[in-house]
Amino acid sequence: MTALVILAVYGGLGLVAAVFSLVRKQEGSLANRFGQAVLTLALWPFLLPVLLSPGDAALRPERGDRSERARRLDEVTGRLEECWRQAAVESSWAAEQAREHRLLDGFVARLRAQERRLMEMEAALARAPASVKERLTRLYEHSATELEHSIGLVEELAAQLTLLRFSDLGNPSATRVERGHIEELLLRIEALAEASQPDTSQAPPPAQVARA
Repeated sequence: MTALVILAVYGGLGLVAAVFSLVRKQEGSLANRFGQAVLTLALWPFLLPVLLSPGDAALRPERGDRSERARRLDEVTGRLEECWRQAAVESSWAAEQAREHRLLDGFVARLRAQERRLMEMEAALARAPASVKERLTRLYEHSATELEHSIGLVEELAAQLTLLRFSDLGNPSATRVERGHIEELLLRIEALAEASQPDTSQAPPPAQVARA
């Protein structure tokens, strides 16, 4: 009787593991997935830890985050351009910020380059050997966090430009306050842009042109 109970429990757990295997494994043909499920039904104590391990599935949320991040970057870039254009029409101060506008164009271009690099890192992570995977993962997470922070600054700047458009409807001093916030954000963006430039401190000094 005890043996029958153990066998029933073993079979029940194996059935659960087989169903989990069939649902979890989306790649491959249906026949291969079904064969894997049957094998799991019989050998679930050995195969279940493999099924529960993150493996490549751990990269799927990152790919989703990447796609969402890319869409977010496209959206905020378009919104920033529109907000800046509208602010320039209604505010002489915004219209005079040509240097800052060029700074933002360069900053956004660097953000797009960072996004492409993160995509390359995701592909490298998928096939990286165990000896470097942990370090590469840390590097990826650090780079992704930096990019998210930078995108957040651009989103905040777009919001401040919208406030600048309507600041003259309230307290007259509100316009100066919003300009101050925008200038502070631009300084933070400029600092990030400069920090991302390659270090030239070790570069040899430029050649001097001989004077006659």
